[in-house]
This record gives sequence, C-alpha cells and structure tokens, in this order.
Amino acid sequence: MKIVIINDMLWGGGRERRIVQLIAGLNRLGLKQITLILLDDRIDYPEVHDLDVNIIKITRKNNRDLSVFQKLHAILSDISPNLVNPWSYMSVFYAAPVCKLLGIPCLGAFVVDAKAPKVFSVNWFGMHTGFLWCSSIVGNSHAGHEAYGTPSHKRIVIYNGFDEQRLASLPVVSAQSDSGDPIQIAMIGRLDRQKDYRTYFDALALLKSRDVCFKAYVAGQGDQLDALKAYALDRCGDSVTFTGFIRDIDQFIAGIDVGVLCTDPIFHAEGISNSILETMAQGKPVVATDGGGTPEIVTHGHDGYLVPPRDARVLADRLQELCIDSTRRKSLGDNAARTVETRFNLKNMAASFLQAYDDCLYSN
Repeated sequence: MKIVIINDMLWGGGRERRIVQLIAGLNRLGLKQITLILLDDRIDYPEVHDLDVNIIKITRKNNRDLSVFQKLHAILSDISPNLVNPWSYMSVFYAAPVCKLLGIPCLGAFVVDAKAPKVFSVNWFGMHTGFLWCSSIVGNSHAGHEAYGTPSHKRIVIYNGFDEQRLASLPVVSAQSDSGDPIQIAMIGRLDRQKDYRTYFDALALLKSRDVCFKAYVAGQGDQLDALKAYALDRCGDSVTFTGFIRDIDQFIAGIDVGVLCTDPIFHAEGISNSILETMAQGKPVVATDGGGTPEIVTHGHDGYLVPPRDARVLADRLQELCIDSTRRKSLGDNAARTVETRFNLKNMAASFLQAYDDCLYSN
C-alpha cells in the first residue's frame, strides 16, 4: 500500500508531532511506502528524517496559490498512491479535488480540535471541501466531530497515540516529597490566543500569595511571547521561566511534577491534546480546562483535574492541593500513566489508521 500524507509544515505543534508519530507507528506495522508532502519547508521535528518516509516540499507563494493544484496533480500522478491523507484545512482544500480528478481515495484528518473555523473563512472552505470529497474524515475526538458538524456517515474517531519508546532512555524521576523543595509546574503549548496563559499566571499569583512553594514554566513559542512575559512578570515576578520551544520535550517533562493546560474557549477548544498525553504518560497529573475533547482524556479526580474556563481561583486551589499533598499527586499520576498506556498508545493509533486506510480503499 502506498500512502501520501499531506500537511502545511512540520512546525512545533501537536498536529505535526502526531503526524511524525503516526509515520513511526505505521513503519513498525510494516507500512514503508509513505510519502509526506509539505507546503512549507519548515521542519521542527528532524526525527522524521530517521523514518521510512519520502518527503516532498511544494513551494507556494501564499495560502491562495492556485499553482499548488497543478504541482500536486503532477506529484500524485507520478507516485500513483493508493490513498491520500491530508491533515490540514489547506492541504485538504488542494488535495481533495485533485484526488477526485485522479480517482484516488482521500481520507481527511483535519478535525484535530473542537472549534470549527469561522463561516466563509479560507479554513471553512477547506473544511467543506473535505466534507464533500473525502471518503471519510478522521477526528481525534468525538467532541471535534460534533463541533465541526462532520457528516455522520463519514466520521471516524482515532485518538492520539503516545509512543512509549520515547521514555525508554529517560531517567526515573519521582514526584517531589514534602521536603520543602519547590514543586515544578509547567504549561506546554504555543503562545497564542488559543492557550489561556493569563489564567495560568493569575493562578500562580494566587499560589504565591498563599506562600505555596513552587517553580513554574512556560514551554512553547508564539507571537504572544513578549506580551505574556510582561504579564507574567507583573503578576508572578521571577516565579515563571519561559523556556521557548523544547525539542526534547520528554526530558523536560521528566523534571516537572504537575502539568497545566488552560484553553480560552472564545478562540479554541482542544481535541486530544498531545501535551496532556505526554505529561500523563510520565505519571504526572494534569490540571486542564474543561471542554472540547479534554474530558475524553482526563477523568476528573481520577487521573487529573478539570477546571472551569478562565477560573484562576479554582485552578489555584487544585494546584495548591497537588503542591502540598504528595500522596494525592502520586495517586493521580499513577492513574494518568495507566490511562495513556491502555487508551492512548501509538500501536492503537497506527493500527486504527491502517484499518481506516483499508476501509477507505475497499469502499471506493
């Protein structure tokens, strides 16, 4: 089977990490004839070069460069794949019509969050192109399909899969004891309007006012960096460290005790968050904004906590509990690791995609 996966780029985001992990998982299942087509030359995950995948980059002037249709047509005609799997709004916008013209089955995988694009936006047109011409649509959460309004007969849910082999070389780091050492708290994600860092900083300010011993981190990059640094300094002083984009995220997570993911529902709703899975996989509890697909990962009070959107006080209360109660922190963390191991592993994800590819081929 020859598969073509298409995405805008491989920048440091959750969708892109998921694509790289999928290719690794498919390789392990014996699928080696994979081509990855990118619409930009940026690659933040160089480990993709270690996989059995042929990478082709299409040069485009902008998001509306119609010459991409012709270039993609030439590439797909040359490769003659059994199936094309676009992962973004723009890639499905370009790929679905070309696949229809060439008679190649197209399986969309662009439902990766739980907030549909604005009506009549470029992304909205890409989404509906996929709805119209893709044989099936993969979403990584049930909440995502509901939010997008994916045609019910085309819906497939495949959860993100964490690759347990990533942890093989990591040191075993236990949770902090009650020795008085600061508890390490981190929020991992891009620095933009979708992630609600201000509520995170407000909660940290409350912890500081309560004399809770902690050290906090922000791991990510984005266009809001300067504004968020100023806000954090004003609210939390020197209690927050901005790390920038971290390539070895597993090593970083090994050194923290608690993960946080705050989302602003005005701009975004999570699908299945990679940062949540990566933190839970190492036995670290997560406190996350309730909504979108997050309740499909985190069971409140069992392997983490769900908190209302933009509620700094409730977030601070949960973080304070985890900072001062090492027994509770370990219990939630142990359950979190089991959740990822049993429900969100890479083998399941890759096998589910392979089955979706087979189903798509046989239905056409």
